[in-house]
Amino acid sequence: MTETDKKAKIKYGYESAQVMGVAFELGFIIALPIVLFGLAGKWLDSRYHTWYFIYIGIALAIILTSTWMYSRFKAFIQKLKEAAKISGKDEQGK
Repeated sequence: MTETDKKAKIKYGYESAQVMGVAFELGFIIALPIVLFGLAGKWLDSRYHTWYFIYIGIALAIILTSTWMYSRFKAFIQKLKEAAKISGKDEQGK
């Protein structure tokens, strides 16, 4: 195994670990905005004697979280594809 092969495999492993880290963050990334926006909506509902701010807050949290996760995963998938491409070229070049 050449030095380039080792570096490519290490980079691919590092990128895979980053994706796994995002998977663990997912629970906090989803729960925290829903709780915060939900509580803010509940506070606004109690202040203005309405019933719909909590639903607006939860919907906004879901939209923002989904958008953020989409962009984050898109970037990680691109990095993994580039790392796999480098790793695949090194193995084919042997």
